[in-house]
Amino acid sequence: MNWKVFGIVTVSILCVVGMGATGYAAYKVLNALRHPFGNGPLAIQRARCNSQDAALSIAGCTEILNLKEAQKGDRTYAHFQRGLSYERSGDFDHAIEDDSAVIKDTPTCAMAFNNRGFAYQRKGDLDHALADYDHAIQLVPELSMAWFNRGEVLQMKGDYPKAIENFSKVIKLQPGNAVAWNNRCYYRAIDGQLDAALEDCNKSLQLKPGVPYVLDSRGFTYLKMKKYDLAIKDYDLAIAGNEKNAAYFYGRSLARKGIHDAAGAKADLDAALTLDAKVVEQFKKYGVS
Repeated sequence: MNWKVFGIVTVSILCVVGMGATGYAAYKVLNALRHPFGNGPLAIQRARCNSQDAALSIAGCTEILNLKEAQKGDRTYAHFQRGLSYERSGDFDHAIEDDSAVIKDTPTCAMAFNNRGFAYQRKGDLDHALADYDHAIQLVPELSMAWFNRGEVLQMKGDYPKAIENFSKVIKLQPGNAVAWNNRCYYRAIDGQLDAALEDCNKSLQLKPGVPYVLDSRGFTYLKMKKYDLAIKDYDLAIAGNEKNAAYFYGRSLARKGIHDAAGAKADLDAALTLDAKVVEQFKKYGVS
């Protein structure tokens, strides 16, 4: 889950202008970059660099870096935006290069460490990702994105207690973040904290009702509680919302097995394996099979 884009532009402006621009000052800088005046080469390329189209953004940011008239702040911003666009394109090595350039120019830019960490995470380099998230949090302890992303890396490394701690921090910073409540639910369920997990899933569904992956998380919690009928109800709803997720079918297969519905369990198992042959091994890692 990519939460690093939340508030990305505002934080990027603060990084570029040196963390001193806050409130209205940051707003003015933001609008100057997003809505540049004039038709000069720099203004035109700024508009392209800010594009949500990754290819157009990369081209515009690259042009800024090639312009002699571009100042240090322009170049830092271009590296920042181009890094985001490279990451969206799946070019993680170039994203890391641009994020590193921002860090070199502005070593106090927590968001640049967060972004580079996310690129390392997407690349599968979890140790470097973790180090960057650590640094981002040291710089800005309220940066909820870094806590969120670090929680994901920790669960990928199998450290569920620490992952839970990180999502608890996200929830403290953003109590309305339904995804964080869901993630803590799921990792608590894996870790055997079933009652607390159920409370978290219920809170997530209270904030955003009917979300399939949250219903899956609660279904998984009920499955581990051996409340198979309740698990089946949640898996039914999750599958109704998304018929392409193997975990939903496999979870329901196990729940149906629990109520001795052999035919239903077999049908769901076949559907799950058709979607993802590795789903059984995934659940074994979570202590369920």
